[in-house]
Amino acid sequence: MPESISVLIVEDHQVTLDGLKMGLSSQAGLDVVGSATTSDEGLELADKLRPDIILLDLHLPGKQGPKSMIQSFCNIAGSRVIVFSGESRMAFIQTVLAVGAAGYLLKSETISKVAETIREVMGGKRFVISKELIGGETNVTRSEQDVLKMLAHGMKYQDIADRRTTSPATVRKQCELLLLKLGLNSREELIAWAVKNGYGSLEIEV
Repeated sequence: MPESISVLIVEDHQVTLDGLKMGLSSQAGLDVVGSATTSDEGLELADKLRPDIILLDLHLPGKQGPKSMIQSFCNIAGSRVIVFSGESRMAFIQTVLAVGAAGYLLKSETISKVAETIREVMGGKRFVISKELIGGETNVTRSEQDVLKMLAHGMKYQDIADRRTTSPATVRKQCELLLLKLGLNSREELIAWAVKNGYGSLEIEV
């Protein structure tokens, strides 16, 4: 990790932007190198500055929609993207992470939490999200419960896809969403969680 982490903030709400600039600039080891209020201006600055971290609002004025905009920022060589938004729908968040963002924070987070996440991402951690977004088993859908049963019984993505008449990529995305919901970090942890919570003892419907 570099001694000083360079940060570019792209946020169209001036009060939020000013608060982030002031707050992050006061954090040890963080250097706010620039800011922008539109996605077009932000991309131009990101390409020029190549910051370590791009702290990115989800809904910005500009030519691109949210998904393509995030992809464009994620394509900036040497930069990692952390989305900073008020959007809390988990399926939407999963899409954001799937296109390359390294983290997703709600705008209710404190400056210290934003700074902590920046350091975690720079340390190599992926899929860092606000704890408020991490639910538990009560948020697991019936379809996801079926996937957990199959994982607990040792089935691979391809086996699960064949059983559910879908693609391995779809199963993988569903497992990634489960990782986010349950606050886990890997497929192995997900399998262990499923076994620990009794899914291995449940029968799989044919």
